[in-house]
Amino acid sequence: MQSNLKSEESVIDRLVDMISCGELGRAQRVREVMISERLGVSRIPLREAMGRLESQGVLEARERGGMNVKAFSAKQINEICRVRAALEPIAMRDAVVHLSRQEHRITLNAIIEEMKWAAEHESREDVARADIAFHRFLIDLSGNDLIRKIWSGLELQLRIIFRLELYVPTNLDEVVPKHLHLRDVLLSGDLEKLDSTVADHVWPEFGVTE
Repeated sequence: MQSNLKSEESVIDRLVDMISCGELGRAQRVREVMISERLGVSRIPLREAMGRLESQGVLEARERGGMNVKAFSAKQINEICRVRAALEPIAMRDAVVHLSRQEHRITLNAIIEEMKWAAEHESREDVARADIAFHRFLIDLSGNDLIRKIWSGLELQLRIIFRLELYVPTNLDEVVPKHLHLRDVLLSGDLEKLDSTVADHVWPEFGVTE
């Protein structure tokens, strides 16, 4: 069972990479035979992975069978932001307690250093990866299993829309200061300020139209 799960997770990860790099385009049909050969996997784990990606909003069913890559609109990205703005303050309130431990502060600062390096080298892909890692770390640190489960689906969508620049969190030179500010609010323990800071943090500039 564990082996099958690992295989399915691997297929999901590779499919998301294919979408986020543009190898599978927005609204493009996912052709099972071609993808199966491309990834070197059988149709069974591929279909299972596609089913999970459909449930997590990355793929969508076609009227005549099969699936397409979801074509994210500004409206759909706005919905993702609204969910994040509602969930992340809750998770981060719980994470604040654990940030009193030095090892957690070190991890958070290390992610910011990776983000800083990526921004300085103008690597949007690595900035997006560090951005997601920053938030994933805090979500995991919260210990809230329900939010972690919901956020795991959002994370797959964020990987795609960040990398395709459909969703631009901010200019590259502003990425690190924004995350440093959020980190400082977290470390201050000012929970009232935290809610508004997180809500402001997740709203992007849009790179897509309706």
